[in-house]
This record gives sequence, C-alpha cells and structure tokens, in this order.
Amino acid sequence: MKVLLVGSELEENLAIRYLASALEGAGHRAELAAFSSTNDAGQVLERARGFSPDVIGLSMTFQRRAEEFGDLAGQLRAGGFGGHLTVGGHFPTFAHREVLERYSSIDSVVRHEGEVTLVELCDRLAGRAPLDDVRGLVHRRADGSVHAAAPRPLASDLDAIAFPKRVGDPQLHLGIPAAFLVGTRGCYGHCTFCCINAYIADAGGERYRARSADNVADEVAQVRRERDARMLVFHDDDFFTRDAQRDLARVTRLRDAFRRRGVNDVALVLKARPDDLDAEVFRVLREIGLLRIYIGIEAGSSQGLKTLGRGVDVAANQRALDFLRAVDVYACFNMLIFDPETRIASLRESLGFLKRNADVPMNFCRTEIYPGTPLMRKLEREGRLVGDVFGWDYEISDPAAERAFRVFARTFLDRNFRCDGLMNSNLSLGYYWHLLRQFHPKAMSPSLHARTLETIRQVNLDSVARMSEIVEFAESPRSLDPAAFEDFTQIVLEEVERANRKLEPRVAEVSQAISNAVRGVARPRPLPRWGAAAAAAIALTPLACDPLAPPPPDPLPPPHMREQHQGPRYDDPDGGQPLEIQPKPDASEFAQPPPDPVPPMDPLPPPTSTNTGRRPPPPPPPDPLPPPTVKKK
Repeated sequence: MKVLLVGSELEENLAIRYLASALEGAGHRAELAAFSSTNDAGQVLERARGFSPDVIGLSMTFQRRAEEFGDLAGQLRAGGFGGHLTVGGHFPTFAHREVLERYSSIDSVVRHEGEVTLVELCDRLAGRAPLDDVRGLVHRRADGSVHAAAPRPLASDLDAIAFPKRVGDPQLHLGIPAAFLVGTRGCYGHCTFCCINAYIADAGGERYRARSADNVADEVAQVRRERDARMLVFHDDDFFTRDAQRDLARVTRLRDAFRRRGVNDVALVLKARPDDLDAEVFRVLREIGLLRIYIGIEAGSSQGLKTLGRGVDVAANQRALDFLRAVDVYACFNMLIFDPETRIASLRESLGFLKRNADVPMNFCRTEIYPGTPLMRKLEREGRLVGDVFGWDYEISDPAAERAFRVFARTFLDRNFRCDGLMNSNLSLGYYWHLLRQFHPKAMSPSLHARTLETIRQVNLDSVARMSEIVEFAESPRSLDPAAFEDFTQIVLEEVERANRKLEPRVAEVSQAISNAVRGVARPRPLPRWGAAAAAAIALTPLACDPLAPPPPDPLPPPHMREQHQGPRYDDPDGGQPLEIQPKPDASEFAQPPPDPVPPMDPLPPPTSTNTGRRPPPPPPPDPLPPPTVKKK
C-alpha cells in the first residue's frame, strides 16, 4: 500500500521516519510530508493529491497541536481523500476516544510505538481483513462504534528496528551537518508532569530499553558517510540510567564501536537528569566528542521539585550545573517556574536559582497538564482542571502566585515563546559560541568570547529582574484591585517590549559576529582523535522559524569556556545590574508530592525541520514550549 506520513518537521521527525522504514521493510511504499504549522496545510493537500496514498498517517504527538492535525484530517477528506486516515503519538495514545469522537474524518488511532501496529494495519487493509484484533489499534467500526484492541507491548529488541528513513538535506548548525538519533527508549524517572512512564505502563514492557553500541555505531557511521553528519543530536528521553558503572560500560562500548568504524570527528548532544552525572562517564563521552548536555533542571525551588516529582533537591540541580562547568561541557535548561502548587516563596527561590546561574542560557514557563500523567489525575481528583483534554488549564492554588502567572503570561509571551524571541535567541547564541569553539577554534577571539558571555548574562538577569517585580506586585494588596492589576500589567508589558527592542539586536549582533568569524575559516577542523573534544551545546528552541532567520534558541543552560580561553570571569552572581532577591524561608508552604506518582513517558521521536529550499533551515527547537494559557474571565 501507499502510505503518506505527515508530521511536524522542526528537526528530522524520527517518529515518521522510523514508521516509514518499517513500512518499506514490509513491502509498502511510504513518503513523508511536513506539517510544522497550519501554513503547511496546502502543501500536505498537494502532496496527497500527487501521491494518491491508500493510507495517511498523522503524527499527532503534541497536545497543543492536536486540533490542528484534526482540522487537517477534515481538509484532506474535503480535498477528496477517501482512504484510511490514522493518527498516532503520545497524545492520541491516551486521548484516543476523544480524538475519534471529535474528528469523524479520522478512522483509527495507533497507540504507543507504531512500527509493528501500523504495518499490520496496512497489511489488513490491503487484504480487506478485519481490524478488531490488531493489537495497539483503536478504530471506528462500520457502524460508527469505537473498538479498542488490547495494547501492543513495547518492542524489547531495539536492534531489530530498522534505521529511520533519511530524506532531504541535513540541517546545518553553523555549517556543520547534523543528524538526529535515538539510542534508548524510556526513562527511569517518575516525574508527575511527564507522560513517559505512564505510556510505558499502559503498553507493558521494560521501562528502559537500549540499543547495542554496535547498532548505534552502525547508524552513526551511515549518516557520517552518506550525509556527512558530524553533529549527532540524541533525543533519548534520558541517555543515562543513574547507575554510573552501567553507564560507564555502555559509553565505553560506544566509544570503542565508533573507533572501529573510523568515526572520530563527531560531536554529541545528549539529555540528562541532574542525578545522572558522573566524572568517569563524562571523561569517556568527551573522548567521543561530547558537545552539549540538555540538563533537566525543571524547577529551582524545593516546592517545585516536590510537586513535579523530580526526586532531587535544589542542591542537586546546582551541583549538576557546577559539575558541567567543571568538566567544561556546555549545558542549557528549561525551568517550569509555575506549577499548580507554586507559592510566592518558591517563585523567589526559583528566581534566586536563575540569578545564581545567569551565565547559563535558559528559558522558563508554566507546567502544562498532559493526559495520562499523575499531575493530571491529581488535579482531576481535586476538581481543578479547566477545559478539556485538548488543552487543560488550571488555577495555581496560591492566589498571589496565580496573579503573578497571569502577569507573566501576558508580558513574557513574545520574549519566551516566540521561536526567534529573546530567550530562544539567547539560547541559540550560547550554542553558536560553542559550535565556533568546537569546530572553528582559530576563529575565536577573547573579545568575542566576552561579548557572548556578557550578552547571555544581560538577557537572563533582565528576565530575573522583571519577574522579581511581578512577584513583588502579585504579593502586594494593590494586585487585588482589578484596575491596578491591569495598569501594572500594561506597564510591565511596555517595559519588557522596550527591553526586547534593546536586547534582541544585541543578541543578533553577537550571533552575526560569530557567523562572520566562521566565514573566515576555510573548513572546520577535525576533532582530536578521541581527545578532549567536549564543550558547547545545542539550544532548546520552541517553534520553527523562517529558514533565513538566525537559528532559533533552545532552553538549555549556557556555555562554560575552558581555562585557556581568555575573557572576563562571570563567577560573581551579582555581576551586572544587581537584583536584590531575598527568598523567604518558608518551608511550611511547600506542597506535598501528588499521590500515586505513576511514571510519565516521553512522546514519540522528536520533531523535525524540512528543507524546502536550497539552503537548509537553521537548528530548530527541540522541546517546544507551549505558550501559556490564561482562562478568559
């Protein structure tokens, strides 16, 4: 059968690429189409008309875009598509009945991992066989009723899964071709806001599965040989296991497998939890070429870490950033500064954490509620969910913290959530500097280093200062007066916009200076063969930007330069404009962790960015931040 797979293309969409390989391995024909925003709907319809598929599969991974994919299904039907239309991803895995009830254009939902289920669905459709016993499938019967088959257990042997289908030109990160990979599936964490472990428990199977070192190295050698990829971005939910000896044995096997295949000039981007970090493990990773760690800080307050079920304390988060500085690895992070139990005291504690680490590129937002998570069940039990499964909302239990969030949602919307907004551009800036240092060391200069670090700090400290003003106002009696609240919000919005107009050009200028420095270098140097090739990182960006615009940022911690690189030190957390943030010691206000913490799970393989022109698009945003939602009064 002919199958058209449609998904977001902020990076290489590994979800649909794995499915395409599985389909082609079973004798079907698969093509891909990008639907990164509603602006792509016309191209998807045109692709469907030209390809005339028997089946269309929509990768509805992100809850915040589920309705856009549902509407696209309706447009495909209106455009004449009469075949089978199925959807898959983390969101419909949990909300399959709601999806099928709302969108009559959709015929079925492939739950959990789809490599086997989608192939069996297409085989059955080709043979006009019944679908009721296809494990992992929920489908609409001829009489309109919805039938859910038993879940399909997760794959136990990841080496048996075909490599993802690579199409289009690779993304270029400051001129370096990149490839996106997944070396493991699953996570040992039990975070209350994440659906990864709920996803695993619902399907059945091992919580954490890893590919063999040889299998990963074979794919890396392939993308290095066929696509010239040197930036290897691993989108594992957690690359590590929190067992240092086990991790050391694994990364050592990986290093040796790379060596046997002659892969010695690549750079790695990985994700880690604060309690994953180990000096010996990182020594080996640096020999391979570790470039960046996206560190899961998530919260900077004791209350926030408890509510989110992170299993670490603030000191552990700080030690993680200090460790990455000490081993000279670029880090970046995102912080869920607001959650359902946020207090004014915890906001002050979080802002203090951000101020102490102002040298690290980051972004911050509110904790959103996803189906299947312990946090969703907690709020549901308490009657606090507002809206529906396509976009839950809630009020923070502390009225003052809720008022602070409502001001933040209006005043920081552009700064934090626009793909090329100030915070994301700041993340990109940190990433660019480390790419320059990693691949173009002769183009570096002490002055450019100093400008980069100073700009990152200025942006972060400006955000901390303005958020501190919001917190102080939200706690004051004035914030209870609707007129005063509106006046204050409008004033802060205007001040933030003025600051954006001042700081965005500064970030752009330094980014351009890095780009100009690269142009002066004929070719990137090969990394030292298994030497200390670390340092640098990728930024975490939200939405895809104009391909011609400077690459967007990614909320991860900032770069930390090696001793031999000169430039002003930024050890003093009070450097720059001093911000007097006095956290209130109020441990009694800290929320207790929600009951029944079912481990959450991570969506299917990451988003991707398609190349529609001659020039590949810039690095896209890995873990998109959903814009804040504020209930209409």
